[in-house]
Amino acid sequence: MSYYMMLDKQPNSPNERKQLLGKLLENEAYLDNLEISNIQRRIIEFLLCKKGYHSEDIEVNKIFKVKLRDVCFDASADIIIKIKDKNIIFVKCVTNSLDSWERYAIAFCRIVDAQIPFAMITDGETVRLLNTLNGSVTDGKIDLVLSRSEVEGIIHETIFQSFSQERKEMEKRIIYAFEGIKCPVKSDI
Repeated sequence: MSYYMMLDKQPNSPNERKQLLGKLLENEAYLDNLEISNIQRRIIEFLLCKKGYHSEDIEVNKIFKVKLRDVCFDASADIIIKIKDKNIIFVKCVTNSLDSWERYAIAFCRIVDAQIPFAMITDGETVRLLNTLNGSVTDGKIDLVLSRSEVEGIIHETIFQSFSQERKEMEKRIIYAFEGIKCPVKSDI
């Protein structure tokens, strides 16, 4: 039984068709090897197929160690988009209100090395894009996501700033509060 495969483009030759199919199968294999949610899968497919990102640009379920004076804990990023060895976009995939995760995303972007310039909160269809450098917020459909070429243009103009230790401590406490109220994924039994 045969089925129809979307190539996102009409191939001009059999060789180009073969290349497009190869890229599609490569992306599928990459996604099948990840332990990800349906929303993460949808976003990663979108980034790879529609926005021009490469699999090496995308880090999934990346854990960051966060140290406060009295406690150390793990905070995870559902997706980090990294271009030219710089974390550019933090992605939080959620099934509930995008608004409720906005402060978490901003705090997360402020505590990682130098500030991550963009945060994206998504349910897989709608997106809230936050510019953590100037504070602007844009809501819309998934097509709102920056393409790889747009990000490459922005990188050269972006000044990656770091916050004072006092400010970072405040942001870490916000992350700690959010991490504390998450539903557990694994049983502690």
